[in-house]
Amino acid sequence: MTTPVLAYYDMRMLGHNPHGWDPSHPAWTDAVKAMIALQYPNSNLETYSHPERPDRLTAIVDRLMLDPIEGVRWMLPTAASTAQLERVHDKTYVAHIESLEGDSCWLAQDTTAVSPGSVDAARLAAGAGISAVEAISAGEARRAVCIVRPPGHHAHSDHASGFCLYNNLAVTAAHARESLGYQRVMVWDWDMHHGNGTQEIFYSDSSVLVVDSHCAAPFYPGSGLLHETGAGAGAGSQFNVPFPPGSGNAALLKVFDEVVKPAAKAFKPDIILVSSGFDCHYLDMVCAMDETGFAILAQRMSDLADELCNGRLVVLLEGGYNAQALADSAHAVVKVLAGNPVNACNVLPDDPGCKAVADAVQFHQGLKTRRTRGILNVEPSR
Repeated sequence: MTTPVLAYYDMRMLGHNPHGWDPSHPAWTDAVKAMIALQYPNSNLETYSHPERPDRLTAIVDRLMLDPIEGVRWMLPTAASTAQLERVHDKTYVAHIESLEGDSCWLAQDTTAVSPGSVDAARLAAGAGISAVEAISAGEARRAVCIVRPPGHHAHSDHASGFCLYNNLAVTAAHARESLGYQRVMVWDWDMHHGNGTQEIFYSDSSVLVVDSHCAAPFYPGSGLLHETGAGAGAGSQFNVPFPPGSGNAALLKVFDEVVKPAAKAFKPDIILVSSGFDCHYLDMVCAMDETGFAILAQRMSDLADELCNGRLVVLLEGGYNAQALADSAHAVVKVLAGNPVNACNVLPDDPGCKAVADAVQFHQGLKTRRTRGILNVEPSR
């Protein structure tokens, strides 16, 4: 049976087009080159171009247009308002980003940058999730996918980082709670990089449960350690699952089965949001997933949403920098969201991530036991 899926996209997001090095910050350029050489040792720094480029979106949209999926309805997002952005970002930070409209400059040495169309694109990217949860709340559909850029999960409450200006998922979660009455929001961030901005924004918030699976430090951004589990009222609401490079489909399925699903059943979310980076795909050179893995993750998340929150599920694009991997993975995910079952999933004979996931499960179970017994008297630090 076909399931309606709302697909949010606006070509104005292609106007975000940072590129090249910033000659006004030579020290930053040197630091970025060192970071790229460490993470991607085969890269040619002389021909390097900014990885967060417009064809990330056109690759996905072109594939969905050329190979259409029954049940998908294309939607234009409404740009996020200043007030909506300020629910999760400091007023001075929002004002700073808005002041950059029409400019080209770097904001951080990790090549987070703006071009003349970036501020408009960022408002639309943040607004897409809001548009999606409002449509779901109105009963227009139960599933939505937001094909957006710039990405968001590295954006902190008060500064940009990791190619991200506004934290699209955090803005969406805050709107779902404060305007639509969803008391409990669950997030799974399966991007290869830790969503340090999302973690910071909700670190002390018990109404948002965040599971984040990612390549372990020192891989960028170097956060997301096991002991980072929340603070104050939010203690225990952050589940980090770091794994080594080379991890594949089996490791991520293990994250779902042993972390995401049991945590969701205990939390009982009113809506589920996914920070869907596709950079764990093997074509992005660091991990070993493929589109069959992302498809089965989407299927299991859809089933979980059906069981726990009347099917309410929103998938927001984060990273992924190989055009073919983006097109194949996004198409596979949308196809599943539209009700097409997964027939097979490729699994490595020896997935190096499985042991790391098992270690994380053991850690979080032990932490829960100590909290239950009242013998955990020190809050985990960030």
